[in-house]
Amino acid sequence: MRRMLTMSVGIGFLVTIFAIPVLAGGPGTTAANFLKIGVGARATAMGGAFTALADDSTSLYWNPAGLAQIKGGELSATYNLWFEDIRQGYLGVGFPSLGGTLGLAANYVDMGTLEGRDEAGNLTGNFTASDLELMVGYAKKISPKFSLGFGAGIVQDTIAEDKESAFLVNVGLLTELSKPLFLGLVVQNLGSQLGSDPLPLTLRGGLALRLDPFTVALDVVKPTDDDTYFCAGAEWWIGGLAALRAGYKSNQDIGSGLTVGLGFNLATVELDYAYVDYGDLGNTHRISLGFKW
Repeated sequence: MRRMLTMSVGIGFLVTIFAIPVLAGGPGTTAANFLKIGVGARATAMGGAFTALADDSTSLYWNPAGLAQIKGGELSATYNLWFEDIRQGYLGVGFPSLGGTLGLAANYVDMGTLEGRDEAGNLTGNFTASDLELMVGYAKKISPKFSLGFGAGIVQDTIAEDKESAFLVNVGLLTELSKPLFLGLVVQNLGSQLGSDPLPLTLRGGLALRLDPFTVALDVVKPTDDDTYFCAGAEWWIGGLAALRAGYKSNQDIGSGLTVGLGFNLATVELDYAYVDYGDLGNTHRISLGFKW
């Protein structure tokens, strides 16, 4: 049963990969591009290589099937001090329910105050811009080694007084290929158009090798509006109390693609930090605080 499900979803994943070139429109042809900004300091510090590792309340973003790994209640809050005065906040909750695990998430980006200009380049006054994503999801273990999950939600883009909305879905699977090796497959941002532009549909496939206290992971990512890129990450837990993390993301237009971070586990509280260098645009910092019960 598990093998048939894995093959079915895997075939669907490959079909979507071959369909993407038809859907692709090149850079700048999709809306709600804040959905490309990774959430959670742990995943960010590992270069975004989290598709086969997702196991916390950020799973609705990285791989909804990862919700099934949450054993109790869990809440995670992330603050991202991005460049150009852009701020991002993410709040996720996961808890066992309905024979599986339910998840709720809110992803908010504030782009601050911007200068407005007319077609001639004259100042017309300042305005604000922001984006919001709200999502609910569910995951279930079909077998001890195989999980399926999905998330459905709404995206809202606000520029001054103009607001546009769209619906989207994330679908994923997570399976244990062998004792230390895990596979994850995800379709992100499958949904309606936001205004006249499509959402940034993205396919992710990942492998993770969990060799306690070391973990290494590799993701292959294909957005509809850009080239395929790769994410690689590593994590080393020291005494189960502190973690060192590093990662790399290829095909970056700005910055080196290198990421680093730290993590601390204090019983039911987790604190994570990630640092990402965006070259001439500056450095970014993410801080996540998690609670378990």
